[in-house]
Amino acid sequence: MITTYLLKIIDAMFFKRLVALFAILFLSSCSPAGETPLRVGTNVWSGYEPFYLARTLKHYQNSSIKLVELASASDVIHALRSGNLEAATLTLDEALILISDNHDLKVILVTDFSAGGDVLIAKPEIGSLIKLKGKKIAVEYTAVGALLLDSALKEGGLELSDIKVVGCSLIDHLDCYQANDAIVTFEPIRTKLLDQNAQQLFDSSQIPGKIVDVLVVTTEVIESHPKSLSLLIAGYYQARQFLDESPNKAAKFMSSRMQLPPDKVLKTFNGVKLPSLAENRQLLFGSKSPLQQTAQNLSEFMFERKLLAKKIELNNLTNDQFLPAEHQ
Repeated sequence: MITTYLLKIIDAMFFKRLVALFAILFLSSCSPAGETPLRVGTNVWSGYEPFYLARTLKHYQNSSIKLVELASASDVIHALRSGNLEAATLTLDEALILISDNHDLKVILVTDFSAGGDVLIAKPEIGSLIKLKGKKIAVEYTAVGALLLDSALKEGGLELSDIKVVGCSLIDHLDCYQANDAIVTFEPIRTKLLDQNAQQLFDSSQIPGKIVDVLVVTTEVIESHPKSLSLLIAGYYQARQFLDESPNKAAKFMSSRMQLPPDKVLKTFNGVKLPSLAENRQLLFGSKSPLQQTAQNLSEFMFERKLLAKKIELNNLTNDQFLPAEHQ
């Protein structure tokens, strides 16, 4: 069952974690004297890219904000669990898994809703979901991978027992595609595989609202880093404005990090919906915010499908105090 391979969640290779830890410790040592660093962990994903664009545009210059790019969502979660990050971008279901393990997380920004950016892609000769029966499908050990695979199999009238699940870390997605019949992946890997004539069989636009990306921190960090958190999100929205007004120039800045040519960088944003500042205010406002209700529904869905070990009740999940009053 999906539960079996989800028990292996957040367990990336030791060497990659060691490299990531050294990177985090190095960034900590480079913080300005007397200033506590705000280490923000991410993996590569279109919805998170405005943070790095903000850094390129020098919105975080001379601040304590340190963006830490890790190899996968699993590594981000591991670093957050270990106390090596103060903030992280995660999918909402990944945040729920941490909350179920008694981590006191608050959502302070919705970065995006996946609307086609997460996909199930197969070899060119596999033209439909039903043809996946008996095939090997590579998937990263995360809840998002499980959710997308579970939904795709249901759409194709298949059971998990009809396929062979092969574990694959994000850093190996391209190799895993070559070694297997299909893979659950996301941008920018999606674009690279489609360029190799891969067949897209299912995507997140078919399960709207299920895959949400958020910026999370603990209550302790909210109290200890209020100025840095406000600056982090202000810079994010300044970068978003730059992306809207100068998309071609922004794409050139993002190209090397995403390892795609600029025109294809922009196409990856077709698979995500980036909430406006006003939409974020609406999503996060109040003790029973709309996002909290979404999270509660998602947690129940995950528990029913054994993606969560226990039921969780969410209270005051969201915090909108760091959203800027207006674009700066």
